[in-house]
Amino acid sequence: MLRRTLIVCAIALLTAGPAGAGTIIVKLTFVPGKLVAKSAATAATASGPVQVPVTVADGRGSGKGWTLRLATSRPVTVTSITARCAAGSTCTLPRAAQGPNGAVVLQAAHDSGMGVTNLVVTVAPLPTGAKPVPVAFTVR
Repeated sequence: MLRRTLIVCAIALLTAGPAGAGTIIVKLTFVPGKLVAKSAATAATASGPVQVPVTVADGRGSGKGWTLRLATSRPVTVTSITARCAAGSTCTLPRAAQGPNGAVVLQAAHDSGMGVTNLVVTVAPLPTGAKPVPVAFTVR
């Protein structure tokens, strides 16, 4: 009886028609993100240097680089910049095509600065007696 059942199952499997396979086309499109800079509200003062955390998120996917600029009412001096990838981001750290110069804080070279990067921008103290200057940043 078992032998007969196995033979019937084998014949059923052999005579079953092959499954009809069609072609499935999947179209994907890449939607680029934005280029954004965010920083905490901070002011440069005469009492000492100020470290300003700045997050630059480059989700454009173009690798064109970017330029981080100061947006202040009076000139301030940037003395140093440190960079690291944000937690959970696979970024490429910015390579400086141009360092601090006037309003330009950092110009990220082509094929660098992609993903989410955490910067710490150190601003020098203002001259003695100077009023505090709010420090903000723009990126493009």
